[in-house]
Amino acid sequence: MTASCKLKAEQKSLTSHFEMVDILIADNQFTDAVKELKKIEKQVYDSWSYIGVYKRYIRIGEDERAQKIISKGLKKNSHNPELIAVYSTYLLRHDKLEEAQKLSEELRGTKYGSIYSEAVMKLARRDSKDDSGAFWKDSKYYSIYLDAYRGSQNPIWIRNCALFNLKDGLFENAAALLPVAYADADDAYFWALVLYDAGKYYEAIDALDASGSFLAGYPDSASRRVWRTTDIKIVALESDAYMAVSEIEASEAKRQEIITQLDHLTRLSEEEEKLLAMIVVNSAIYARNQYEDDSCADLLFYSVNRWPDNVAALILYSDFAYNSNLEREESLEVRNLRANGISSLSMEEYDNRRKIPLSDALYRLEQAMERTKDPYLSITCLDLKYKMDSSITVKNKTADLWIEMEKNYTEEKKYQSLLVQYTLNFLLQTNQKADARKLFEDFVRSTYNFDDKQDFWIQTERNLSTMDIRTAEFAAWFATDQKLYDEAVRLYEYCVYESGGVLFQGIVSPAVSTISCMNLADIYFSTGKKDKALELYGKAAGRESRNYLRSQIFYRIANIYAATGDKKNALRSVDYAILLYPDNAKASLLKEKLSTQSQQ
Repeated sequence: MTASCKLKAEQKSLTSHFEMVDILIADNQFTDAVKELKKIEKQVYDSWSYIGVYKRYIRIGEDERAQKIISKGLKKNSHNPELIAVYSTYLLRHDKLEEAQKLSEELRGTKYGSIYSEAVMKLARRDSKDDSGAFWKDSKYYSIYLDAYRGSQNPIWIRNCALFNLKDGLFENAAALLPVAYADADDAYFWALVLYDAGKYYEAIDALDASGSFLAGYPDSASRRVWRTTDIKIVALESDAYMAVSEIEASEAKRQEIITQLDHLTRLSEEEEKLLAMIVVNSAIYARNQYEDDSCADLLFYSVNRWPDNVAALILYSDFAYNSNLEREESLEVRNLRANGISSLSMEEYDNRRKIPLSDALYRLEQAMERTKDPYLSITCLDLKYKMDSSITVKNKTADLWIEMEKNYTEEKKYQSLLVQYTLNFLLQTNQKADARKLFEDFVRSTYNFDDKQDFWIQTERNLSTMDIRTAEFAAWFATDQKLYDEAVRLYEYCVYESGGVLFQGIVSPAVSTISCMNLADIYFSTGKKDKALELYGKAAGRESRNYLRSQIFYRIANIYAATGDKKNALRSVDYAILLYPDNAKASLLKEKLSTQSQQ
Protein backbone atom coordinates (compact mmCIF):
# COMPACT_ATOMS: atom_id res chain seq x y z
CA MET A 1 0.00 0.00 0.00
CA THR A 2 1.35 3.45 -0.91
CA ALA A 3 1.74 6.21 1.69
CA SER A 4 -1.16 8.24 0.22
CA CYS A 5 -3.47 5.22 0.23
CA LYS A 6 -2.53 4.44 3.83
CA LEU A 7 -3.24 8.07 4.88
CA LYS A 8 -6.66 7.99 3.24
CA ALA A 9 -7.47 4.73 4.98
CA GLU A 10 -6.44 6.20 8.34
CA GLN A 11 -8.55 9.32 7.72
CA LYS A 12 -11.55 7.18 6.85
CA SER A 13 -11.02 5.05 9.93
CA LEU A 14 -10.76 8.14 12.21
CA THR A 15 -13.82 9.72 10.62
CA SER A 16 -15.91 6.59 11.27
CA HIS A 17 -14.63 6.42 14.86
CA PHE A 18 -15.54 10.10 15.44
CA GLU A 19 -19.00 9.45 14.00
CA MET A 20 -19.44 6.57 16.43
CA VAL A 21 -18.36 8.80 19.36
CA ASP A 22 -20.78 11.52 18.29
CA ILE A 23 -23.65 8.98 18.28
CA LEU A 24 -22.72 7.80 21.77
CA ILE A 25 -22.53 11.39 23.08
CA ALA A 26 -25.93 12.16 21.52
CA ASP A 27 -27.37 9.13 23.39
CA ASN A 28 -25.69 10.31 26.67
CA GLN A 29 -23.50 7.16 26.72
CA PHE A 30 -20.48 9.12 27.97
CA THR A 31 -18.59 6.13 29.48
CA ASP A 32 -18.64 4.28 26.15
CA ALA A 33 -17.69 7.52 24.39
CA VAL A 34 -14.59 7.85 26.61
CA LYS A 35 -13.58 4.25 25.76
CA GLU A 36 -13.84 5.00 22.04
CA LEU A 37 -11.88 8.25 22.39
CA LYS A 38 -9.06 6.40 24.18
CA LYS A 39 -8.82 4.08 21.17
CA ILE A 40 -8.80 7.07 18.82
CA GLU A 41 -5.95 8.70 20.77
CA LYS A 42 -3.66 5.90 19.58
CA GLN A 43 -4.46 6.75 15.94
CA VAL A 44 -4.28 10.56 15.87
CA TYR A 45 -1.66 11.85 13.45
CA ASP A 46 -2.27 15.58 12.78
CA SER A 47 -3.45 18.76 14.49
CA TRP A 48 -7.07 18.39 13.39
CA SER A 49 -7.41 14.86 14.78
CA TYR A 50 -5.94 16.03 18.13
CA ILE A 51 -8.43 18.90 18.14
CA GLY A 52 -11.24 16.47 17.22
CA VAL A 53 -10.53 14.33 20.28
CA TYR A 54 -10.13 17.44 22.46
CA LYS A 55 -13.49 18.89 21.44
CA ARG A 56 -15.35 15.67 22.22
CA TYR A 57 -13.73 15.36 25.63
CA ILE A 58 -14.81 18.96 26.34
CA ARG A 59 -18.38 18.17 25.25
CA ILE A 60 -18.73 15.39 27.84
CA GLY A 61 -17.02 17.35 30.62
CA GLU A 62 -13.72 15.47 30.57
CA ASP A 63 -11.59 18.62 30.87
CA GLU A 64 -8.53 16.87 32.30
CA ARG A 65 -8.40 14.34 29.45
CA ALA A 66 -8.99 17.22 26.98
CA GLN A 67 -6.01 19.11 28.38
CA LYS A 68 -3.76 16.03 28.19
CA ILE A 69 -4.55 15.30 24.55
CA ILE A 70 -4.10 18.89 23.36
CA SER A 71 -0.89 19.18 25.39
CA LYS A 72 0.37 15.97 23.78
CA GLY A 73 -0.40 17.40 20.34
CA LEU A 74 1.56 20.58 21.12
CA LYS A 75 4.60 18.57 22.19
CA LYS A 76 4.66 16.98 18.77
CA ASN A 77 4.03 20.27 16.89
CA SER A 78 4.80 23.17 19.21
CA HIS A 79 4.28 25.90 16.61
CA ASN A 80 1.00 24.74 15.13
CA PRO A 81 -1.31 27.81 15.32
CA GLU A 82 -4.53 25.79 15.60
CA LEU A 83 -3.24 23.73 18.53
CA ILE A 84 -1.87 26.86 20.23
CA ALA A 85 -5.21 28.61 19.73
CA VAL A 86 -7.21 25.72 21.18
CA TYR A 87 -4.96 25.18 24.21
CA SER A 88 -4.75 28.93 24.89
CA THR A 89 -8.55 29.10 24.86
CA TYR A 90 -8.66 26.21 27.32
CA LEU A 91 -6.26 28.02 29.65
CA LEU A 92 -8.33 31.22 29.43
CA ARG A 93 -11.52 29.38 30.33
CA HIS A 94 -9.77 27.93 33.38
CA ASP A 95 -8.44 31.34 34.42
CA LYS A 96 -4.79 30.41 33.82
CA LEU A 97 -4.11 33.83 32.36
CA GLU A 98 -0.32 34.00 32.62
CA GLU A 99 0.05 30.63 30.87
CA ALA A 100 -2.48 31.65 28.23
CA GLN A 101 -0.69 34.92 27.49
CA LYS A 102 2.71 33.27 27.23
CA LEU A 103 1.48 30.45 24.99
CA SER A 104 -0.70 32.60 22.70
CA GLU A 105 1.88 35.34 22.09
CA GLU A 106 2.89 33.48 18.95
CA LEU A 107 -0.61 34.11 17.58
CA ARG A 108 -0.19 37.90 17.44
CA GLY A 109 -1.04 39.28 14.01
CA THR A 110 -2.60 35.99 12.85
CA LYS A 111 -6.27 35.15 12.42
CA TYR A 112 -6.16 33.79 15.99
CA GLY A 113 -4.64 36.98 17.40
CA SER A 114 -7.84 37.80 19.31
CA ILE A 115 -7.01 34.97 21.74
CA TYR A 116 -3.76 36.66 22.74
CA SER A 117 -5.65 39.96 22.97
CA GLU A 118 -8.15 38.41 25.36
CA ALA A 119 -5.34 37.05 27.57
CA VAL A 120 -3.56 40.40 27.69
CA MET A 121 -6.73 42.38 28.47
CA LYS A 122 -7.91 39.98 31.16
CA LEU A 123 -4.52 40.16 32.87
CA ALA A 124 -4.44 43.93 32.63
CA ARG A 125 -7.92 44.25 34.12
CA ARG A 126 -7.09 41.81 36.92
CA ASP A 127 -3.80 43.45 37.89
CA SER A 128 -4.71 47.11 37.42
CA LYS A 129 -5.24 49.31 40.45
CA ASP A 130 -6.81 52.04 38.29
CA ASP A 131 -10.59 51.82 38.62
CA SER A 132 -11.10 54.53 35.99
CA GLY A 133 -9.92 52.25 33.18
CA ALA A 134 -7.51 54.90 31.90
CA PHE A 135 -4.83 52.26 31.35
CA TRP A 136 -6.79 51.01 28.30
CA LYS A 137 -5.77 54.23 26.52
CA ASP A 138 -2.10 53.19 26.49
CA SER A 139 -0.88 52.91 22.88
CA LYS A 140 0.66 49.50 23.64
CA TYR A 141 -2.85 48.08 23.31
CA TYR A 142 -3.19 49.18 19.67
CA SER A 143 -2.17 45.82 18.21
CA ILE A 144 -4.16 44.05 20.92
CA TYR A 145 -7.35 45.84 19.86
CA LEU A 146 -6.59 45.24 16.18
CA ASP A 147 -6.23 41.49 16.72
CA ALA A 148 -9.36 41.49 18.87
CA TYR A 149 -11.30 43.02 15.97
CA ARG A 150 -9.91 40.56 13.43
CA GLY A 151 -11.06 37.67 15.56
CA SER A 152 -14.41 38.97 16.76
CA GLN A 153 -15.46 41.58 14.16
CA ASN A 154 -16.76 43.58 17.11
CA PRO A 155 -16.66 47.21 15.86
CA ILE A 156 -15.63 48.63 19.22
CA TRP A 157 -12.10 47.22 18.84
CA ILE A 158 -11.36 48.79 15.46
CA ARG A 159 -12.83 52.08 16.70
CA ASN A 160 -10.35 51.97 19.57
CA CYS A 161 -7.52 51.69 17.04
CA ALA A 162 -8.90 54.65 15.11
CA LEU A 163 -9.02 56.71 18.30
CA PHE A 164 -5.31 56.07 18.91
CA ASN A 165 -4.56 57.48 15.45
CA LEU A 166 -6.86 60.45 15.93
CA LYS A 167 -5.25 61.27 19.26
CA ASP A 168 -1.86 61.41 17.54
CA GLY A 169 -3.18 63.52 14.66
CA LEU A 170 -2.86 60.63 12.18
CA PHE A 171 -6.23 61.24 10.53
CA GLU A 172 -5.46 59.40 7.31
CA ASN A 173 -4.29 56.32 9.24
CA ALA A 174 -7.52 56.38 11.23
CA ALA A 175 -9.60 56.58 8.05
CA ALA A 176 -7.63 53.67 6.55
CA LEU A 177 -9.16 51.40 9.22
CA LEU A 178 -12.65 51.96 7.79
CA PRO A 179 -14.59 48.67 7.97
CA VAL A 180 -16.28 47.11 4.93
CA ALA A 181 -19.71 47.50 6.52
CA TYR A 182 -21.15 49.40 9.47
CA ALA A 183 -22.67 47.63 12.45
CA ASP A 184 -25.33 50.19 13.34
CA ALA A 185 -26.19 53.91 13.36
CA ASP A 186 -23.57 54.77 16.00
CA ASP A 187 -20.86 52.84 14.17
CA ALA A 188 -21.58 54.63 10.88
CA TYR A 189 -21.67 58.02 12.62
CA PHE A 190 -18.33 57.36 14.34
CA TRP A 191 -16.66 56.59 11.02
CA ALA A 192 -18.27 59.67 9.47
CA LEU A 193 -16.50 61.76 12.12
CA VAL A 194 -13.20 60.00 11.35
CA LEU A 195 -13.59 60.53 7.62
CA TYR A 196 -14.54 64.18 8.11
CA ASP A 197 -11.44 64.80 10.23
CA ALA A 198 -9.35 63.08 7.55
CA GLY A 199 -10.69 65.46 4.90
CA LYS A 200 -12.59 62.67 3.13
CA TYR A 201 -15.82 64.63 3.00
CA TYR A 202 -17.75 62.68 0.37
CA GLU A 203 -16.95 59.41 2.16
CA ALA A 204 -18.15 61.04 5.38
CA ILE A 205 -21.42 61.96 3.66
CA ASP A 206 -21.87 58.33 2.56
CA ALA A 207 -21.29 57.14 6.12
CA LEU A 208 -23.82 59.66 7.45
CA ASP A 209 -26.37 58.50 4.89
CA ALA A 210 -25.78 54.94 6.13
CA SER A 211 -26.27 56.08 9.72
CA GLY A 212 -29.52 57.78 8.71
CA SER A 213 -30.70 54.60 6.99
CA PHE A 214 -30.24 52.66 10.23
CA LEU A 215 -32.33 55.26 12.05
CA ALA A 216 -35.01 55.25 9.35
CA GLY A 217 -35.60 51.59 10.08
CA TYR A 218 -36.76 52.57 13.57
CA PRO A 219 -39.17 55.48 13.07
CA ASP A 220 -40.44 55.75 16.65
CA SER A 221 -38.26 57.56 19.19
CA ALA A 222 -38.51 54.82 21.81
CA SER A 223 -36.84 52.20 19.60
CA ARG A 224 -34.09 54.67 18.64
CA ARG A 225 -32.92 55.20 22.22
CA VAL A 226 -30.59 52.23 21.89
CA TRP A 227 -28.35 54.55 19.83
CA ARG A 228 -26.72 57.84 20.73
CA THR A 229 -26.81 59.06 17.14
CA THR A 230 -29.80 61.23 16.18
CA ASP A 231 -31.09 62.95 13.05
CA ILE A 232 -29.88 66.29 14.42
CA LYS A 233 -26.32 65.01 14.86
CA ILE A 234 -26.31 63.54 11.37
CA VAL A 235 -27.65 66.70 9.70
CA ALA A 236 -25.24 68.97 11.60
CA LEU A 237 -22.19 67.02 10.42
CA GLU A 238 -23.48 66.25 6.92
CA SER A 239 -24.30 69.89 6.20
CA ASP A 240 -20.77 70.82 7.32
CA ALA A 241 -19.33 68.13 5.04
CA TYR A 242 -21.24 69.54 2.07
CA MET A 243 -19.94 73.02 2.92
CA ALA A 244 -16.38 71.64 3.00
CA VAL A 245 -16.75 70.46 -0.61
CA SER A 246 -18.39 73.75 -1.63
CA GLU A 247 -21.85 72.27 -2.19
CA ILE A 248 -23.65 75.16 -0.52
CA GLU A 249 -27.14 74.36 -1.81
CA ALA A 250 -26.83 70.69 -0.79
CA SER A 251 -25.73 71.82 2.66
CA GLU A 252 -28.81 74.02 3.04
CA ALA A 253 -31.08 71.27 1.69
CA LYS A 254 -29.76 68.97 4.39
CA ARG A 255 -30.38 71.60 7.10
CA GLN A 256 -33.93 72.08 5.82
CA GLU A 257 -34.67 68.47 6.77
CA ILE A 258 -34.42 69.65 10.37
CA ILE A 259 -35.65 73.24 9.95
CA THR A 260 -39.04 72.03 8.70
CA GLN A 261 -39.43 69.97 11.88
CA LEU A 262 -38.58 72.72 14.40
CA ASP A 263 -42.00 72.78 16.06
CA HIS A 264 -41.68 69.09 16.91
CA LEU A 265 -38.11 69.16 18.22
CA THR A 266 -38.59 69.29 21.99
CA ARG A 267 -37.02 67.60 25.00
CA LEU A 268 -33.60 67.44 23.37
CA SER A 269 -30.32 66.73 25.08
CA GLU A 270 -27.94 69.61 25.77
CA GLU A 271 -25.70 68.47 22.90
CA GLU A 272 -28.64 68.31 20.49
CA GLU A 273 -29.82 71.79 21.51
CA LYS A 274 -26.37 73.20 20.70
CA LEU A 275 -26.29 71.43 17.34
CA LEU A 276 -29.83 72.51 16.51
CA ALA A 277 -28.92 76.13 17.30
CA MET A 278 -25.96 75.85 14.94
CA ILE A 279 -28.17 74.38 12.18
CA VAL A 280 -30.74 77.18 12.51
CA VAL A 281 -28.11 79.93 12.61
CA ASN A 282 -26.33 78.51 9.56
CA SER A 283 -29.62 78.46 7.68
CA ALA A 284 -30.15 82.09 8.68
CA ILE A 285 -26.71 82.94 7.29
CA TYR A 286 -27.58 81.15 4.05
CA ALA A 287 -30.87 83.08 3.79
CA ARG A 288 -29.08 86.38 4.46
CA ASN A 289 -26.50 85.68 1.78
CA GLN A 290 -29.25 84.85 -0.70
CA TYR A 291 -31.06 88.11 0.21
CA GLU A 292 -34.02 86.14 1.57
CA ASP A 293 -34.66 88.66 4.34
CA ASP A 294 -38.01 87.29 5.51
CA SER A 295 -36.62 83.78 5.97
CA CYS A 296 -33.49 85.14 7.63
CA ALA A 297 -35.50 87.29 10.05
CA ASP A 298 -37.79 84.37 10.97
CA LEU A 299 -34.87 82.07 11.71
CA LEU A 300 -33.01 84.70 13.73
CA PHE A 301 -36.10 85.62 15.76
CA TYR A 302 -36.66 81.92 16.47
CA SER A 303 -33.01 81.52 17.50
CA VAL A 304 -32.78 84.43 19.94
CA ASN A 305 -36.03 83.35 21.60
CA ARG A 306 -35.20 79.67 21.95
CA TRP A 307 -31.52 80.27 22.77
CA PRO A 308 -31.32 83.78 24.28
CA ASP A 309 -27.62 83.40 25.14
CA ASN A 310 -26.48 81.95 21.82
CA VAL A 311 -23.62 84.22 20.78
CA ALA A 312 -23.72 83.54 17.02
CA ALA A 313 -27.48 84.12 16.86
CA LEU A 314 -27.28 87.37 18.84
CA ILE A 315 -24.46 88.74 16.66
CA LEU A 316 -26.40 87.97 13.47
CA TYR A 317 -29.59 89.36 15.01
CA SER A 318 -27.88 92.67 15.83
CA ASP A 319 -26.32 92.83 12.33
CA PHE A 320 -29.72 92.23 10.74
CA ALA A 321 -31.29 94.89 12.99
CA TYR A 322 -28.70 97.45 11.96
CA ASN A 323 -28.80 96.69 8.24
CA SER A 324 -32.59 96.50 8.11
CA ASN A 325 -32.83 100.01 9.56
CA LEU A 326 -30.39 101.58 7.11
CA GLU A 327 -32.05 103.78 4.51
CA ARG A 328 -30.61 103.47 1.03
CA GLU A 329 -29.73 106.51 -1.01
CA GLU A 330 -32.49 106.90 -3.59
CA SER A 331 -32.18 108.22 -7.11
CA LEU A 332 -33.80 111.49 -8.22
CA GLU A 333 -36.39 109.49 -10.17
CA VAL A 334 -37.44 107.55 -7.07
CA ARG A 335 -37.59 110.72 -4.97
CA ASN A 336 -39.83 112.37 -7.59
CA LEU A 337 -42.15 109.36 -7.58
CA ARG A 338 -42.43 109.54 -3.81
CA ALA A 339 -43.12 113.28 -3.94
CA ASN A 340 -46.06 112.56 -6.23
CA GLY A 341 -47.40 109.76 -4.01
CA ILE A 342 -46.44 107.05 -6.49
CA SER A 343 -44.69 103.80 -5.59
CA SER A 344 -43.28 101.17 -7.91
CA LEU A 345 -43.38 97.47 -7.04
CA SER A 346 -39.70 97.51 -6.05
CA MET A 347 -40.28 100.63 -3.91
CA GLU A 348 -43.15 98.94 -2.09
CA GLU A 349 -41.07 95.83 -1.56
CA TYR A 350 -38.28 97.94 -0.08
CA ASP A 351 -40.66 99.95 2.11
CA ASN A 352 -42.26 96.75 3.46
CA ARG A 353 -38.98 94.98 4.16
CA ARG A 354 -38.58 93.17 7.47
CA LYS A 355 -37.05 95.30 10.20
CA ILE A 356 -35.79 94.42 13.65
CA PRO A 357 -35.74 97.35 16.09
CA LEU A 358 -32.19 98.33 17.06
CA SER A 359 -33.37 98.86 20.63
CA ASP A 360 -34.51 95.22 20.80
CA ALA A 361 -31.17 93.95 19.48
CA LEU A 362 -29.22 96.09 21.94
CA TYR A 363 -31.44 95.01 24.85
CA ARG A 364 -30.97 91.32 24.04
CA LEU A 365 -27.21 91.79 23.72
CA GLU A 366 -26.93 93.58 27.07
CA GLN A 367 -29.10 91.01 28.87
CA ALA A 368 -27.11 88.09 27.45
CA MET A 369 -23.81 89.84 28.22
CA GLU A 370 -24.92 90.31 31.82
CA ARG A 371 -25.73 86.61 32.12
CA THR A 372 -22.76 85.13 30.27
CA LYS A 373 -19.97 87.74 30.41
CA ASP A 374 -19.09 86.54 26.92
CA PRO A 375 -16.33 88.62 25.27
CA TYR A 376 -17.83 88.28 21.78
CA LEU A 377 -21.02 89.90 23.02
CA SER A 378 -19.03 92.71 24.62
CA ILE A 379 -17.42 93.51 21.28
CA THR A 380 -20.73 93.22 19.40
CA CYS A 381 -22.45 95.51 21.90
CA LEU A 382 -19.69 98.08 21.57
CA ASP A 383 -19.85 97.90 17.77
CA LEU A 384 -23.62 98.31 17.70
CA LYS A 385 -23.47 101.34 19.96
CA TYR A 386 -20.94 102.95 17.62
CA LYS A 387 -23.18 102.25 14.63
CA MET A 388 -26.28 103.60 16.37
CA ASP A 389 -24.68 106.87 17.49
CA SER A 390 -23.55 108.78 14.42
CA SER A 391 -22.35 111.67 16.60
CA ILE A 392 -19.32 109.66 17.74
CA THR A 393 -16.42 110.71 15.52
CA VAL A 394 -13.59 108.49 14.33
CA LYS A 395 -11.29 110.37 16.70
CA ASN A 396 -13.62 109.71 19.64
CA LYS A 397 -14.03 106.05 18.71
CA THR A 398 -10.26 105.63 18.46
CA ALA A 399 -9.75 107.21 21.88
CA ASP A 400 -12.54 105.08 23.32
CA LEU A 401 -10.98 101.89 21.93
CA TRP A 402 -7.56 102.70 23.39
CA ILE A 403 -9.21 103.23 26.78
CA GLU A 404 -10.99 99.87 26.41
CA MET A 405 -7.66 98.25 25.52
CA GLU A 406 -6.00 99.63 28.64
CA LYS A 407 -8.98 98.75 30.82
CA ASN A 408 -9.00 95.14 29.67
CA TYR A 409 -5.26 94.60 29.40
CA THR A 410 -5.33 92.29 32.43
CA GLU A 411 -8.55 90.53 31.49
CA GLU A 412 -8.52 86.96 30.23
CA LYS A 413 -6.47 86.42 27.10
CA LYS A 414 -9.49 85.58 24.95
CA TYR A 415 -11.12 88.95 25.52
CA GLN A 416 -7.86 90.74 24.85
CA SER A 417 -7.48 88.96 21.53
CA LEU A 418 -11.03 89.77 20.43
CA LEU A 419 -10.70 93.42 21.39
CA VAL A 420 -7.36 93.64 19.57
CA GLN A 421 -8.89 92.13 16.42
CA TYR A 422 -11.84 94.53 16.54
CA THR A 423 -9.52 97.49 17.10
CA LEU A 424 -7.23 96.40 14.26
CA ASN A 425 -10.19 96.22 11.87
CA PHE A 426 -11.33 99.68 12.96
CA LEU A 427 -7.87 101.23 12.61
CA LEU A 428 -7.36 99.76 9.14
CA GLN A 429 -10.82 100.82 7.96
CA THR A 430 -10.11 104.38 9.14
CA ASN A 431 -6.65 104.53 7.47
CA GLN A 432 -4.68 104.41 10.74
CA LYS A 433 -2.31 101.79 9.36
CA ALA A 434 0.80 102.72 11.40
CA ASP A 435 -1.12 102.47 14.68
CA ALA A 436 -2.67 99.19 13.56
CA ARG A 437 0.71 97.68 12.74
CA LYS A 438 2.20 98.75 16.08
CA LEU A 439 -0.78 97.37 17.99
CA PHE A 440 -0.55 94.06 16.13
CA GLU A 441 3.18 93.61 16.67
CA ASP A 442 2.97 94.58 20.36
CA PHE A 443 0.09 92.18 20.90
CA VAL A 444 1.82 89.26 19.16
CA ARG A 445 5.14 89.87 20.93
CA SER A 446 3.53 89.89 24.36
CA THR A 447 1.05 87.05 23.73
CA TYR A 448 3.58 84.62 22.27
CA ASN A 449 6.60 85.74 24.32
CA PHE A 450 8.73 86.86 21.37
CA ASP A 451 12.41 87.57 21.84
CA ASP A 452 13.06 91.20 20.83
CA LYS A 453 16.52 90.19 19.58
CA GLN A 454 15.11 87.74 17.03
CA ASP A 455 13.37 88.44 13.73
CA PHE A 456 9.65 89.12 14.22
CA TRP A 457 8.49 87.20 11.14
CA ILE A 458 10.61 84.12 11.82
CA GLN A 459 9.09 83.93 15.30
CA THR A 460 5.62 84.48 13.86
CA GLU A 461 6.00 81.51 11.51
CA ARG A 462 7.36 79.41 14.37
CA ASN A 463 4.25 80.13 16.46
CA LEU A 464 1.60 79.66 13.78
CA SER A 465 0.25 76.41 15.19
CA THR A 466 -0.53 78.11 18.51
CA MET A 467 -2.11 81.23 17.01
CA ASP A 468 -5.83 81.61 16.46
CA ILE A 469 -6.71 81.81 12.77
CA ARG A 470 -7.66 85.51 12.80
CA THR A 471 -4.31 86.56 14.31
CA ALA A 472 -2.52 84.47 11.67
CA GLU A 473 -4.57 86.15 8.93
CA PHE A 474 -3.66 89.60 10.26
CA ALA A 475 -0.01 88.54 10.25
CA ALA A 476 -0.27 87.53 6.59
CA TRP A 477 -1.95 90.83 5.72
CA PHE A 478 0.70 92.94 7.45
CA ALA A 479 3.49 90.94 5.80
CA THR A 480 1.88 91.63 2.41
CA ASP A 481 1.50 95.31 3.23
CA GLN A 482 5.24 95.49 3.98
CA LYS A 483 5.96 93.74 0.65
CA LEU A 484 7.46 90.73 2.45
CA TYR A 485 6.03 88.36 -0.14
CA ASP A 486 7.88 85.19 0.87
CA GLU A 487 6.67 85.61 4.45
CA ALA A 488 3.17 86.56 3.25
CA VAL A 489 2.88 83.46 1.07
CA ARG A 490 4.01 81.19 3.89
CA LEU A 491 1.55 82.78 6.34
CA TYR A 492 -1.37 82.80 3.92
CA GLU A 493 -0.70 79.20 2.84
CA TYR A 494 -0.79 78.17 6.49
CA CYS A 495 -4.13 79.96 6.97
CA VAL A 496 -5.65 78.64 3.75
CA TYR A 497 -4.37 75.06 3.63
CA GLU A 498 -3.06 74.05 7.06
CA SER A 499 -5.02 75.82 9.80
CA GLY A 500 -7.88 73.30 9.71
CA GLY A 501 -5.59 70.38 10.56
CA VAL A 502 -6.23 68.51 7.29
CA LEU A 503 -2.96 68.59 5.40
CA PHE A 504 -4.01 67.06 2.07
CA GLN A 505 -2.73 69.18 -0.78
CA GLY A 506 -5.28 71.64 -2.07
CA ILE A 507 -7.95 71.27 0.63
CA VAL A 508 -9.00 74.69 1.92
CA SER A 509 -9.40 75.00 5.67
CA PRO A 510 -13.01 75.52 6.81
CA ALA A 511 -11.76 78.10 9.34
CA VAL A 512 -10.05 80.51 6.93
CA SER A 513 -11.86 83.57 5.61
CA THR A 514 -12.69 83.97 1.92
CA ILE A 515 -10.78 87.26 1.90
CA SER A 516 -7.56 85.46 2.87
CA CYS A 517 -8.11 82.98 0.03
CA MET A 518 -8.54 85.89 -2.37
CA ASN A 519 -5.44 87.65 -1.06
CA LEU A 520 -3.29 84.56 -1.52
CA ALA A 521 -4.68 84.06 -5.03
CA ASP A 522 -3.75 87.71 -5.78
CA ILE A 523 -0.17 87.07 -4.66
CA TYR A 524 0.00 83.89 -6.76
CA PHE A 525 -1.04 85.80 -9.88
CA SER A 526 1.26 88.75 -9.20
CA THR A 527 4.20 86.34 -8.91
CA GLY A 528 3.43 84.56 -12.18
CA LYS A 529 1.49 81.58 -10.81
CA LYS A 530 -1.66 82.06 -12.87
CA ASP A 531 -2.92 78.47 -12.68
CA LYS A 532 -2.58 78.36 -8.88
CA ALA A 533 -4.38 81.69 -8.64
CA LEU A 534 -7.31 80.52 -10.78
CA GLU A 535 -7.54 77.23 -8.88
CA LEU A 536 -7.68 78.98 -5.50
CA TYR A 537 -10.16 81.60 -6.74
CA GLY A 538 -12.39 78.76 -7.92
CA LYS A 539 -12.24 77.03 -4.56
CA ALA A 540 -12.92 80.30 -2.74
CA ALA A 541 -15.99 80.97 -4.90
CA GLY A 542 -17.28 77.45 -4.32
CA ARG A 543 -17.13 77.71 -0.51
CA GLU A 544 -18.56 81.24 -0.27
CA SER A 545 -22.33 81.81 -0.01
CA ARG A 546 -22.31 85.63 -0.05
CA ASN A 547 -23.08 86.65 -3.59
CA TYR A 548 -21.33 90.02 -3.41
CA LEU A 549 -18.07 88.30 -2.47
CA ARG A 550 -18.52 85.60 -5.09
CA SER A 551 -19.07 88.41 -7.58
CA GLN A 552 -15.76 89.97 -6.52
CA ILE A 553 -14.00 86.65 -7.01
CA PHE A 554 -15.32 86.18 -10.55
CA TYR A 555 -14.45 89.80 -11.32
CA ARG A 556 -10.85 89.04 -10.35
CA ILE A 557 -10.91 85.83 -12.40
CA ALA A 558 -12.11 87.89 -15.36
CA ASN A 559 -9.18 90.27 -14.85
CA ILE A 560 -6.71 87.37 -14.98
CA TYR A 561 -8.18 86.07 -18.22
CA ALA A 562 -8.23 89.58 -19.66
CA ALA A 563 -4.59 90.16 -18.70
CA THR A 564 -3.56 86.94 -20.45
CA GLY A 565 -5.54 87.68 -23.61
CA ASP A 566 -8.32 85.15 -23.05
CA LYS A 567 -11.25 87.48 -23.79
CA LYS A 568 -13.81 84.69 -24.16
CA ASN A 569 -13.32 83.39 -20.61
CA ALA A 570 -12.89 86.95 -19.34
CA LEU A 571 -16.35 87.91 -20.66
CA ARG A 572 -17.89 84.71 -19.37
CA SER A 573 -16.46 85.34 -15.88
CA VAL A 574 -17.44 89.01 -15.75
CA ASP A 575 -20.99 88.17 -16.91
CA TYR A 576 -21.30 85.72 -14.04
CA ALA A 577 -19.92 88.32 -11.62
CA ILE A 578 -22.67 90.75 -12.67
CA LEU A 579 -25.33 88.03 -12.52
CA LEU A 580 -24.35 87.25 -8.94
CA TYR A 581 -24.31 90.88 -7.84
CA PRO A 582 -25.69 93.43 -10.29
CA ASP A 583 -24.34 96.33 -8.20
CA ASN A 584 -20.73 95.30 -8.88
CA ALA A 585 -19.72 98.53 -10.66
CA LYS A 586 -16.16 97.38 -11.38
CA ALA A 587 -17.47 94.28 -13.12
CA SER A 588 -19.82 96.38 -15.24
CA LEU A 589 -16.98 98.67 -16.30
CA LEU A 590 -14.77 95.71 -17.16
CA LYS A 591 -17.54 94.14 -19.25
CA GLU A 592 -18.00 97.40 -21.15
CA LYS A 593 -14.26 97.58 -21.79
CA LEU A 594 -14.05 93.95 -22.96
CA SER A 595 -17.12 94.32 -25.18
CA THR A 596 -15.62 97.43 -26.82
CA GLN A 597 -12.35 95.60 -27.48
CA SER A 598 -14.21 92.66 -29.02
CA GLN A 599 -15.97 94.96 -31.48
CA GLN A 600 -12.74 96.58 -32.66
